[in-house]
Amino acid sequence: SSMPDNMISILTPTRNRPDNCQRFIKSIYQTTKNIGTIELLFYVDKDDPSMGAYMSLQQHCYDEFPGFPRVQFNFGDPIPVCDSWNFMAKDSMGDVIIMGNDDLIYRTPEWDSILRKELSTIKDDIYCAWFDDGINGEKHCAFPIISRKWVETLGYCFAPAGTFNFGYNDTWVYHIGILLGRLKYMPNILVEHMHFSKGKSEMDDTYARNRTQERGNLYQKDKIIFDDNAEQRQKDANKLEKVIDK
Repeated sequence: SSMPDNMISILTPTRNRPDNCQRFIKSIYQTTKNIGTIELLFYVDKDDPSMGAYMSLQQHCYDEFPGFPRVQFNFGDPIPVCDSWNFMAKDSMGDVIIMGNDDLIYRTPEWDSILRKELSTIKDDIYCAWFDDGINGEKHCAFPIISRKWVETLGYCFAPAGTFNFGYNDTWVYHIGILLGRLKYMPNILVEHMHFSKGKSEMDDTYARNRTQERGNLYQKDKIIFDDNAEQRQKDANKLEKVIDK
């Protein structure tokens, strides 16, 4: 393909938030140094009430934000986000894979070259990195950054497909990073999480859908799944350990 080397892929499931999504894309566009090395992949459920708006956003991105090699919206069956990240990862081209979110705003100019410089010190490409999101800081890796090598070694992106209802994808990766001792926090890059719990946005239907509506609180369900799978994470850490030892 005509994709440049040294691509960064930002993978973002999004639901019923086309305006946020546009704000997110614009923030990346305005802060990126090498726009030709960033691809943006999105996953939108076919039953999304804003599907039309997402379709026109995709068209409009190429005019308003020229230079991205790819801004691609995938419209597919409603699936858990951990499955959508796996779907997007299979289609992605980057050697660096970043978990995106439609309520993030990239704030730091030239974040991509700062990231590249930081990652270049890790010779074997096995890392769990993250930026400051303005909420968790160093305490928790809320939006993990991993290498293609990490994904290919484990055969999944962030968490195995079918694992979670909604949450804990970030915590899954983070805990493997803890087991490996391969955490890389980057306080010098701010990607602000405009989360409703911090008064940075309104409680909307997408937040509510995963906490209170008919499916119940998915976070509580996912915590149990997370706790039950510690052994799997240890096995995966061992696989990555072998790559490091090489």
